Amino acid sequence: MDEDALELIRQAERIVYMSGWRLQEEMVLQQLAGTRGVARAPLEPRSDVIQLVTYDGQHLGHVRLDGPHGPQERWVAVMKGRGRSVGTYGSAEDAAKALAQAQGQGQGQCP
Repeated sequence: MDEDALELIRQAERIVYMSGWRLQEEMVLQQLAGTRGVARAPLEPRSDVIQLVTYDGQHLGHVRLDGPHGPQERWVAVMKGRGRSVGTYGSAEDAAKALAQAQGQGQGQCP
């Protein structure tokens, strides 16, 4: 197979992957639509390592586990659409609250 064909396959794989990510996002955001304050839910039902974050149902971004679960675990907060990290925190809840604060949403309750 030539290099052009391989690149075309890679592009198609990226499109399929991103489409799957967007569909998962939409389903999770529908679950969080009626929430108040800071709320989060796993992007993938079988794993909590990436969680979407909303404030009053509005999508703010996501938090993700950076390393293994445990007493020294670290969570990274990432703003929606910017891919920019807000910082690293000791829990998913702290990361979600920091994400909300970084976007001017104050300090809400986070489940």
